[in-house]
Amino acid sequence: MHNRYRLPLTLAALALLAAAAPCRLDGARIIDTGSTNVQGYTIAVRSDGTGWWRPTSRVAQPAAPAHTFTIAQGIARRFLAALAAGRAQHVRGVPCMKSASFGHSLFALWHGWRSPDITCPLDGAQARRIATRMRAVIAASGMPAPTVGRRIGIPGNEPRRQPSEPSPAGSATPQPRSTPS
Repeated sequence: MHNRYRLPLTLAALALLAAAAPCRLDGARIIDTGSTNVQGYTIAVRSDGTGWWRPTSRVAQPAAPAHTFTIAQGIARRFLAALAAGRAQHVRGVPCMKSASFGHSLFALWHGWRSPDITCPLDGAQARRIATRMRAVIAASGMPAPTVGRRIGIPGNEPRRQPSEPSPAGSATPQPRSTPS
């Protein structure tokens, strides 16, 4: 009679221990390769919303310190779920040409799988979903905006000189051709 109650109590104790045990965290990295003119960065994020970002170190420079952050768990989990779905659906990127000076790549790494480069055209809804979730993580991380694509204005104190006469060769409007009569 005593053994009859031992099994249910043991199962209940195991269930409580399993519920109290910490869950295993998932995570991924977002990598911007940078370019000749702009420094890249790496962002690491976990499913609990914690993470860090760090600028990519240049040659002969010490590694920059990591900046920690905490974002909403929902943003992190949606990002990781988009990567999992992309991997399961074998989402591939569309290759595109890049500038030698300003060309960079922006992609995620998750469990050995590389997402499409979101700076290239995206082929399919799942690739666009990954890009949207990736941008949400980047924005929420508090990392300063990269300078790629930032418009640089003309200084206001620089003197300007207007051309005195437009040259016919540089005219944007087509000139009528003379026809022999």
